[in-house]
Amino acid sequence: MEKPSVLVVDDNEATCTLITALLQTDFAVEVVHDGQEAIARLKSRRYATILLDLLMPIVDGYGVLDFLGETNPELLRKTIVVTASLSPRQLDRVKKYEVCGIIAKPFEVDTLFAAVRQCADDTGPLFMRGPLLSSGMILLLAEVGRALKL
Repeated sequence: MEKPSVLVVDDNEATCTLITALLQTDFAVEVVHDGQEAIARLKSRRYATILLDLLMPIVDGYGVLDFLGETNPELLRKTIVVTASLSPRQLDRVKKYEVCGIIAKPFEVDTLFAAVRQCADDTGPLFMRGPLLSSGMILLLAEVGRALKL
């Protein structure tokens, strides 16, 4: 049986390594580092879930959300915004896209995994926030994952 595909769109390599290590057992994980690469992939592939950072070079997360809204609005409901930049104004802006979820960095690993499973299974929207793992812990886990070749 083929694993559901997840597209991770984030310019932080440590975050991408951690998310890949977390999800690779249950999902086929693809990683891109900016919105332009994400849009190119979204034109040719289908994903069960998208994990999207907002602040990236070239095309930001809002550009990807706009692209999805114009070309594939149902995929917005399978998108989880995972970002360190989440002011009340930005939160309101993201909610207008009707994404599946919003998770603040640093995030709790279990929370992220549960959110991806929920969005991939399409059991409805969720909005999660919270300072759950420190940035230092994320970097440490990413380094361990790289050392173990996860």
